[in-house]
Amino acid sequence: MRVAIAEARAGQSQGEPPFGAVVADRSGAVVARAHDAVVTSRDMTRHSEVEAVRAACAKLGPDLTGCTLYATTEPCAMCFTAAWLARISRIVYGCTMAEVASIVPGQREVPVPVTTMNAATAEPIALEGGVLGVECLAMFRG
Repeated sequence: MRVAIAEARAGQSQGEPPFGAVVADRSGAVVARAHDAVVTSRDMTRHSEVEAVRAACAKLGPDLTGCTLYATTEPCAMCFTAAWLARISRIVYGCTMAEVASIVPGQREVPVPVTTMNAATAEPIALEGGVLGVECLAMFRG
């Protein structure tokens, strides 16, 4: 998670919102890392999680079974779907989107918790939230 936080801060220093993500393989080795690129690319689909999943797939192929996605914030519907389609085995996230929305006025997200999306799938992903959540949320206050 610390690597994902560093990515979020790197993006923030470039004018991006402070979202960061990392894909790690079974052994815990970082395969891909990314931050949001929505501002610089002028493309709202360039979320950190999608960017990290794309980069990991480019290295390992389209099946990321056994990999973990670390994200500073609970994945949105688009990011969760990208991880699910790539067969990510586990998602670990910091703060929730509800927490971000309570701090950032006008934060535009479809307000569906990752637990709800996960429960709707035939093949759920292992989820763990709240990891360094206070630190992840603090980036939105700055």
